[in-house]
Amino acid sequence: MKNIKNIVWILTDSQHAEAVGYMGNKAVHTPNLDKLAAKSQIFTNAHCQSPICVPSRESFITGRYPSDLGILHNKHDHASTAETLGHKFQQAGFKTCFSGKSHFIADNLRFADHDMERGFERYADWDDYLHYLRDKNFFSKIDKNKVKEGCYQDDPREMREIEGAANRCYNVYAQEYNGHLPDEYSVERCAFERASDWLDNNYATPFFLFYSLYRPHAPLAVPEDVERPSVEDLPPLEWSEQDLASTPSLRQRIAFMNNNQDNAYNTGLDLARDYAEEPELSKEPGRTKEINSYDKFRLDYFRSISYVDRYVGKMMDKLEVLGHKEDTMIVFTSDHGDMIGEHGLNLKMCFYDAAIKVPLLIHIPGEWDQGEREDRPVMLLDLVPTIAGQFGVKIEEDLPGVDLRSNTYNYDRPVYSEIVSSFGADVAQYGFENHVRMVKTDRWKYLSKAFGQHELYNMVEDPTENNNLGEHPAYQTVCAQMKKLIDEHPGKFSVENITVVQ
Repeated sequence: MKNIKNIVWILTDSQHAEAVGYMGNKAVHTPNLDKLAAKSQIFTNAHCQSPICVPSRESFITGRYPSDLGILHNKHDHASTAETLGHKFQQAGFKTCFSGKSHFIADNLRFADHDMERGFERYADWDDYLHYLRDKNFFSKIDKNKVKEGCYQDDPREMREIEGAANRCYNVYAQEYNGHLPDEYSVERCAFERASDWLDNNYATPFFLFYSLYRPHAPLAVPEDVERPSVEDLPPLEWSEQDLASTPSLRQRIAFMNNNQDNAYNTGLDLARDYAEEPELSKEPGRTKEINSYDKFRLDYFRSISYVDRYVGKMMDKLEVLGHKEDTMIVFTSDHGDMIGEHGLNLKMCFYDAAIKVPLLIHIPGEWDQGEREDRPVMLLDLVPTIAGQFGVKIEEDLPGVDLRSNTYNYDRPVYSEIVSSFGADVAQYGFENHVRMVKTDRWKYLSKAFGQHELYNMVEDPTENNNLGEHPAYQTVCAQMKKLIDEHPGKFSVENITVVQ
């Protein structure tokens, strides 16, 4: 067995579990991820613990459920104080670096008195990205009236919405370039350069690098030389008329999106609005010569993943140049999925598999390096015990995840996910439950009080989740059994003392 000294965790944002070439998707060009997959353990059934950024990221970096942390949405009145894997590795003597988009802390709490660095000695996040843009003379090239004044302050820590400001900066610039953002101004370029510089100074000692790439989160603008896939290669979108008839969460989601256009992707495509107003678009998207809105969005989405793949390749090349190709553990995953047109939706914030399943590769030279596929259910909070176990780093004994290398978990293991819905914060106005809890077994998926009603899907007979059985009299026993799994869940699964900030 090889002596593994280092760990590089590569993260993307909002990547559908099958939006990679190694899963057979012809519409996305990912040669570097495909190459990594051929030398990794491929987990085909991995799930996030919340289909939105902050709770998911804070969950997988601490190894705890979002409700145990009191973090169930992107905006809260407090921040988690739980130790992260960064803290643990730093205490164990590793050099630690975070480079890219973090989003561990609620948007409204940035730069307050919180542990922003979350255990990483070198921390290059959004504030660093704005400095990077200044160094590139970026702000002289855009209309300053279209972005927040805070972008031009000497000290970006004076800002309270740096991420939103940075988003607007390069989105405005991309619009001026007809939807194309030059590579030199991208978050990915900045994340790689910062990480590369740090590695040059720290590669001689054991290190933990968290390399967090921004896309395929919107805006989807990428350099002009990134090839757009063919519409004929797009995978089919499948759903039925029963979606709107039997699924309360989908009806409420579409109603919300119709009334809140700001929630749509910055591309200007609000797929929920399109579907609600023109349901005929759902019949055969991608199967005609004309490109409808679903197809256009998916083409841009897959194209942005091809761009991210370039920076996965750059990091792999960097490790090889530094002589760490054979002694570094590599983890690749995403914080949550994206609906990308399935069920007429984009974004996340729901519990269809498209939103809660994520790609997951783990490469351990000499151990997991044969491209084998693992279909058993996995949760992202399993990564803390798995990574810590590989290096003998001490973690708390009460963490709910399992060391995936131990092979002690089985196919009937339930997986859990939860959220305080961003589109459900105003219960009085929209009339549905704010805290949605999901449990999934090898056969059933159950949502507890999802927007006022239960939802139940037979994942064996109905893998596309088109037929909600939650209100069917014949399945109330199954609903009760699944609800019991949630009620007896080892996590708190309670919203007491959890406040979502509007």
